[in-house]
Amino acid sequence: MAAVRRPSRLKALAALQANAESSAQALDRITRVACRALDVPVVLVNLIGSESQHFLGCGSLPEPWSSMSEMPLDAGWCPFALEADDAFAFADVREQPELADNPAAQRLGVRAYAGVPLRAPGGEPVGTLCAVDYEPHEWSSGDLEVLADLAASASTELQLLSATRIVARHTTRMQALGEISSRLAAADGEEQKLQVILDAVDRAGSAEIRRDGGAGEPTFLEDREAVRAATGLPNAGSAALLPLVAGDRRLGVLHLCFEDEGAFTEGDREYLQALAGVAALALA
Repeated sequence: MAAVRRPSRLKALAALQANAESSAQALDRITRVACRALDVPVVLVNLIGSESQHFLGCGSLPEPWSSMSEMPLDAGWCPFALEADDAFAFADVREQPELADNPAAQRLGVRAYAGVPLRAPGGEPVGTLCAVDYEPHEWSSGDLEVLADLAASASTELQLLSATRIVARHTTRMQALGEISSRLAAADGEEQKLQVILDAVDRAGSAEIRRDGGAGEPTFLEDREAVRAATGLPNAGSAALLPLVAGDRRLGVLHLCFEDEGAFTEGDREYLQALAGVAALALA
């Protein structure tokens, strides 16, 4: 299960996971279709984190599944399915000694399992669409094709919502830059201007200008270790180091440091660089 804690996979999961609850009704429909098509009692959309598995699309299922929201990583077989190219399946767990002592078999009575990876836009597996049966179940190639098609639909549902939110956020940010420019022009002194900049960033943190930095290139640091190495700050979780350039003048580097670790999306980077450009003109 080496794929479970791969950093690139966890970043892809974080980008989609925020959309999961909003997509619950659509995911419920997908699991209901899968139950009928495969003639099984349970189909789940399962997002797999670094420490646990989170179930979606299970509201219409029988107990105990309808009341379950998550399981530990060592329960069930979805972590194995993450690393499958197409599907991970078995017809009867009692014929698989290396899998038979799993809590899903011992405590929940699951006998047959088939899981297909759910993939983020870059191809990273973020979870599975899985089907289980309490009786032995031979999975035909047609069954696995149906599961793969429905898994692609579930992935698309999560991705579409993500894309819609990114577009809306990008539009809002670009509109906000005009207002920020006016506020920067009216701010009195560097300290007030830095506060305007910080207010325009939707992550808690701090802002400062380091005059001894060269123009350089924008740098985005996404974890504490990288921030500490580049800035000497021990507590910041992530940071953006943005050159302040107004015409031919190099004013220094704007350090935006945030409390939380986290990836900067392409939209984040574009917005912060545009914000630094507006700030440089105001400071000049």
